Amino acid sequence: MILAATLAALPSARPLSWLFNALSVLFGADTEALGEDAVLALVEQARAGDRAARQRLYRQHVQRVFRTVRGMLRSDAEAEDVTQDAMLTALTSLDRYSPRSGTRFVAWLTTIAVNTARRRFRRRRPELTTTGELPEIADPDSDVGVDIDLARQRKALLQALAELEPRDREIVTLRYGSELNATEIAAQMGMEAANVRKILERARTRLGERIEALVQSRGAAA
Repeated sequence: MILAATLAALPSARPLSWLFNALSVLFGADTEALGEDAVLALVEQARAGDRAARQRLYRQHVQRVFRTVRGMLRSDAEAEDVTQDAMLTALTSLDRYSPRSGTRFVAWLTTIAVNTARRRFRRRRPELTTTGELPEIADPDSDVGVDIDLARQRKALLQALAELEPRDREIVTLRYGSELNATEIAAQMGMEAANVRKILERARTRLGERIEALVQSRGAAA
């Protein structure tokens, strides 16, 4: 009865940005994002052979890459493999990176990640697995009701994403997983930015309604 009351008091669905953050796992990532000028300085240092700069680039971007590919793939394990492959490819190919006005380093990096995911799993439809249900590491000081709420909403997001068309799913994950803007997404997808915004608006509505329904149905079942 106490658990049911706790669940009933929790919000049924949270903003997509919050839900995508809940997809993250721990990779030793930085908790504070650097500005683009600082990122580009790290790129130049890494190109010159600075291992510490290369490691900092990894820590700065690994969570975004994971969140992006996790929304496209079947499990945390697959997303972790693709994340590590993509990060290795990017960090050993920095000489091929050329900064462009209006496009950040993370956009180049997530292009590599998305292409890696497509190559490895292009014939697989996203499916939910048990690896997608819980955060990797629980907070020992957190409330059990909040942990259950997080797990339920994380699973609902993954299921709702799996039901989207592949193009719409990629656009949503690039926006909320990689935190790219419409212009950056449009360049990556070969589309107009206005079309990206329309797709995002439509997909947000659909995801919000579907996640709400899934969370409520699972809350009632609990």
